[in-house]
Amino acid sequence: MAGTVDKARILFVTGRLAAPSLETVAGALRRDDSGAGPAEISVLCLPISVAALMTAEWALGQILKARGMDCAALKERPDRIVMPGRITGDLLPMEEALGVPVTRGPNDLWDIPEWLGLGGGDTGGLAAPDSRGESFRIIAEITEAWRMTPDAVVSLALDFRESGADMIDLGGNPETGIPDVEEKVAALKSRGFLVSVDTFHRETILRASDSGADLILSVNASNMSLLGSIGGKCRVVVVPDYDCDESRYIPSLEANVREAERFGADVIADPILQPPLFGLVPSLCRFYEYRALHPDAPMLMGAGNATELIEADSAGVNALLAVCIQELGIQYVLTTEVARWTKGAVRELRAARGIMKAASGRHSLPKRISPALRELKGPPPRYSERQLREMQSAVTDLNWRIFVTEDAVCAFNRDRFLRGDDIAEIYAGMELTGPGHSFYAGRELQKAAIALRLGRNYVQDDELSWGVLS
Repeated sequence: MAGTVDKARILFVTGRLAAPSLETVAGALRRDDSGAGPAEISVLCLPISVAALMTAEWALGQILKARGMDCAALKERPDRIVMPGRITGDLLPMEEALGVPVTRGPNDLWDIPEWLGLGGGDTGGLAAPDSRGESFRIIAEITEAWRMTPDAVVSLALDFRESGADMIDLGGNPETGIPDVEEKVAALKSRGFLVSVDTFHRETILRASDSGADLILSVNASNMSLLGSIGGKCRVVVVPDYDCDESRYIPSLEANVREAERFGADVIADPILQPPLFGLVPSLCRFYEYRALHPDAPMLMGAGNATELIEADSAGVNALLAVCIQELGIQYVLTTEVARWTKGAVRELRAARGIMKAASGRHSLPKRISPALRELKGPPPRYSERQLREMQSAVTDLNWRIFVTEDAVCAFNRDRFLRGDDIAEIYAGMELTGPGHSFYAGRELQKAAIALRLGRNYVQDDELSWGVLS
């Protein structure tokens, strides 16, 4: 697990090929603006080319041998030893023999700053800070709930909960509402879900409130009289009257909120987010205006009105909406995943929620916290061709290593260095024999080619990372 460093002496253990890059990372960790680093970092290079091939038993013998030879890296007792992420074997005997905590580091040495909890920006980690139960709550809408079976609703709701939803919203048909709303609410409540029902259908609203729904979307002057029957059974989202002029949205919303409160309702206000190019900016202004008029009022924003109605990958749209939501102090966000480009929107909002809350808490820009929302444009290639050729000079075997630079896929072993953007040519140049080697190399070269096309990093044997979509 990553942890704080707090001036601890940390010894990183590696092999010959990775040692120069690890020294670069360690050098950056040793420095900060004041010239004093956050930790005392040292690197011990063991006599093996590929760090991932070492075993714990072999590494322990080499470390003890180095300690006996008064190795500079071991001159002062470390507070913690970090082994390569792919080392095999049990580290407990090593910890007992050396008398200090021994842990596995990340698989990719460039992820060390983030692994240590020091940020690091383009590190490729995906663990966005989570603010479940804090900041805004995510309501995931099942838009076709009115025509689905209760079992199908529960199945999709479980997926949404796994993705980070705090409440499930049942979408209703404008004409018929949700005919079996009681059964569906009961099925979800039995699984521990908070349930919202999204409809203006009068009978559905009454039956939903009687069957234990937690929230009703939505209420305005057209159905306000229902609150006399609902009473305080559940919260309600209040919206402006749809037939009023846009200049009257805020007065209409305020009047409807006052009337709903007169009925004793627990109210959440929604000024209504409009679709892109159909009033998105003015509607955002209305959210700002309502918040300025009512600093403490619970509010809801329907993010799907933006993400579903612009054909663009939803991660960036959700990130920008999350900024608005955080700045405005909006407590509830309604989203859905109907359009193909919005698949994963719940996970994206969960990640965005954590990122924005973390940035807000430390009064910083929402950068260098987590790359979870960089689903395509991930961390860039980390090696230059010059560095790879230097690495090749230390290789003593015929195993192929595959990397990506800014402009080429590179593959090398002891005898050959191949580079280019045509992986078929590189594959032919490797002159592989046997189906196993051929399949493996083809798979890795294709992943490298995808990374090159997207301008992102590639690590041999690791899956490409797609942010929260991974």
